[in-house]
Amino acid sequence: MHGTASGIAFLAASPREAAEAYVDKPLPTFTPHTVTQPDRLMKAIRLAAKRGYSSSSQGYEEGVHSIAAAILGSDGRPLGALAVASPVSRADDSMAASQGEAVIQAARLISARLAGEA
Repeated sequence: MHGTASGIAFLAASPREAAEAYVDKPLPTFTPHTVTQPDRLMKAIRLAAKRGYSSSSQGYEEGVHSIAAAILGSDGRPLGALAVASPVSRADDSMAASQGEAVIQAARLISARLAGEA
């Protein structure tokens, strides 16, 4: 979960204790860019929780940048995540912010529909 934007978004929407328990486990390296330091991963999780979406650049697969937002159940706990992946060569801060807003809106709609609210 620590190598992908989807996993980080899921952890960000999870109870703090669950995220901390995950971070306390050994974190395997998938690429040279994978965040495996617990403090850096917790910082990414807190940032994702604050802004509503996560971002991962080459954390699981080299050359891939992704943005994700959690899909929540009616109890407010994460059921999954919605992600957009693109080549790193096409990702910049402006595009990431735009994709972030799009995944937030889509994940909220999916969450609402799953809960029977939309």
